[in-house]
Amino acid sequence: MNHKLLYRMKSVLSTILLVAFCHIALAQENLALNSFRKVPADELKTFMQNEAFYWSKVAAVLKEKGQITGWGIQVRSGGMLASEPNVNTRIGIGSWENFENLGKNYAAAEEVVRSQIDPEMLALLEESLKQDKFEFASILTNTQELIWSDKDSSFNYVVYNYSNANNVTQYLAEESRIMKPFFEKLMKQGKTKMKGWGTINVLSPIGYEYPYNSYTVDFYDNIGDAFSPFISEDVNWPEEMASLGELKTPGFWKRVIWKRVLHLNQKNELIQSW
Repeated sequence: MNHKLLYRMKSVLSTILLVAFCHIALAQENLALNSFRKVPADELKTFMQNEAFYWSKVAAVLKEKGQITGWGIQVRSGGMLASEPNVNTRIGIGSWENFENLGKNYAAAEEVVRSQIDPEMLALLEESLKQDKFEFASILTNTQELIWSDKDSSFNYVVYNYSNANNVTQYLAEESRIMKPFFEKLMKQGKTKMKGWGTINVLSPIGYEYPYNSYTVDFYDNIGDAFSPFISEDVNWPEEMASLGELKTPGFWKRVIWKRVLHLNQKNELIQSW
């Protein structure tokens, strides 16, 4: 075979493999499964009790084994349409290996938890534990960037700013390049009430029929801070920030505020604010 042709083929193959590897590595950083539910008001209390009593224990078993990285329940705050979900269960998965084995690992963790519950109580719980009727939507995401104002990384409210980007990789890279240092500086100077900030891309589902494929996340202690995040009006926004609008649909597709009501902390203990 011609040496020049062979060299060109190797170069093309190397480029393809490099691009593929970059995309795979990017997607392996911090996977999460977000399950949105629409729970009627008269069933919400029972739903939360079951999450706290049963499903948090299942998640704790998985987290202890390193089969998930986190678990939490959020409820919609700040208004919503009747057609929208009001509960979000977020499961930090971490790796593709954890994602591939999530079903069987959950089943095994459930067996551990069930073995520790009185059979009569478990029988009473069986019907209320069925949550399929509340399912609204489920998305698989990957966290690209995540910064905090301090090491504690605590928060009570989280804001999702949904966008539909023309090129998700490019858009989120620009968000990180332009906005990350801006928010880091404000946090360091104490000029914002924001506790943290991040960028997330949606891995599934994607396509023309879905209204968003990426979003940024803001974290706060108080709901009022989400509406008034800066200490003063003297904020010098990055000059390049306007260029972000050229990479996606104008503004945000939707901005939603959620309150974290249940979660497992770093010690794998259940924290409740419901």
